[in-house]
Amino acid sequence: MQNIGRLFLLRTNINSVGSVLDSPEVFWSYPDLQPLYDAARSYLEIPQRIDLLNTRVEVLQDMLQLLKESVSSKHAERLEQVVIVLIGIEIGQCCLLSSTGPSHK
Repeated sequence: MQNIGRLFLLRTNINSVGSVLDSPEVFWSYPDLQPLYDAARSYLEIPQRIDLLNTRVEVLQDMLQLLKESVSSKHAERLEQVVIVLIGIEIGQCCLLSSTGPSHK
């Protein structure tokens, strides 16, 4: 569960730091620099890299979710087996007590 939270934070950080997809406010004052910024972003393939990171984090989240469900399922199965054994012990105990107990007349 803790790892799922870490992945969620990582994904949030990727997308918030990935705000480089938006033009910084400095370009409002110096719009002539906008093409240079766009060229650098394009050259560094920033949008594609952010998409790739998001995809990888999503795959890791799915894998951790499957593991969590598997562990939860195994735990539920184990609890079910314990309950069945306890019910069997109770039935056996009742049978023993009723067959060996004193008879009231």
